[in-house]
Amino acid sequence: MKMNQQNLVAKLNQIVEQAQLTLQDPKSLTAERQRMIIALARFISAEMSQGSPAPRDACGFAPDT
Repeated sequence: MKMNQQNLVAKLNQIVEQAQLTLQDPKSLTAERQRMIIALARFISAEMSQGSPAPRDACGFAPDT
């Protein structure tokens, strides 16, 4: 079953929420790593909510126009 964009964004928001909660009492992950998880999930969520991103190469750069 393919996950639609709305569900994906909702799941990413849950990742952010859970990672934020673990910052209060880190057990196995460092706070720095947890902050990275939050940042990545927020970035993906923002990208997905904006629709289709512009084409990028393997390094993440937009092609020259």
